Amino acid sequence: MTRNSRLTLFGIVLFFFFSVGIATAGDAVSFTGIVKKVIAEKNKVGIKDPETKKRFTVIVNAETQPDGLKTLTSLKKKDKVEGKYTVTDAGLYIALELVKK
Repeated sequence: MTRNSRLTLFGIVLFFFFSVGIATAGDAVSFTGIVKKVIAEKNKVGIKDPETKKRFTVIVNAETQPDGLKTLTSLKKKDKVEGKYTVTDAGLYIALELVKK
């Protein structure tokens, strides 16, 4: 691969990342989706966005609004949910809000 083709490829990759918009650590990201799996013993909920087909897992804790741990126990597969999450520096999705629709 020549130097010019590497620079072009690098430019395309940068353009993609900036045009798509990437959540960085600390940003609040809104979501809606369908519960795919509830892992209560690990405080995790697997969610799938029905439009984009993106799958992700959020960690629910006592600070998740409203009443995150109580919400977690009421969720089951195929429930519709919405909320917000933030991504940690380690790449974990922490639920800031989680509501059963």
